[in-house]
Amino acid sequence: MSNTSLLFQCLLGIRCNDFTMIAADQTNTQGVLIMKDDDDRLLELADKIVLGVNGTTGDMVQFTQFIAKNLRLYEMRNKYGLDSRAVVHFTRKIMADGLRDGNPCLLNVLMAGYDDELGSQLYSMDFLASCVSVPFAVHGLGGFLSLSIIDNYYKPTLTEIEAYDVIKMCVSEIQSRLFLNLSNFGVKSVTKWGVKTLPTINPSTFTSK
Repeated sequence: MSNTSLLFQCLLGIRCNDFTMIAADQTNTQGVLIMKDDDDRLLELADKIVLGVNGTTGDMVQFTQFIAKNLRLYEMRNKYGLDSRAVVHFTRKIMADGLRDGNPCLLNVLMAGYDDELGSQLYSMDFLASCVSVPFAVHGLGGFLSLSIIDNYYKPTLTEIEAYDVIKMCVSEIQSRLFLNLSNFGVKSVTKWGVKTLPTINPSTFTSK
């Protein structure tokens, strides 16, 4: 099974003191054809948890639905939901079990969350189920171009507007230097008030005044 989709798609994430911001390209391709340019890869698992994924379309749909429905079932049975750390460990276990069973999910994952006790959270996980808590993270070829930009401008004290501007700089670099046509990027921010959907970043973002 080819894992080129892991490289051709892009995920970006930044964790700051008061929020975590996550962005994903919205291009859905099949071979050399673009099928959609508004594919939402940022799934809201809970009021304060967002899961960003890239990989093959089938794995993305099946895996994200499996995680979301099991979290909902847990909440219905126990009358309370899981926090960010518990969700990411459950997600990692599912990916690791798939590897051991010979049926792996070819997905890279960023999970953004906010906990009342721990504050903002960002976890990066690859298709081998390696997981780590990070201040910022990227996946895909676009991430290779973005990592140095985020590293240069990142501060834990960034405001939401400043972090969004950093993401915009990354997208501008991706769209100007990468051979792939990643035209639209969806962006979501997770704070103590919940999940906020920010304006989509596309070429018109940089031309409008």
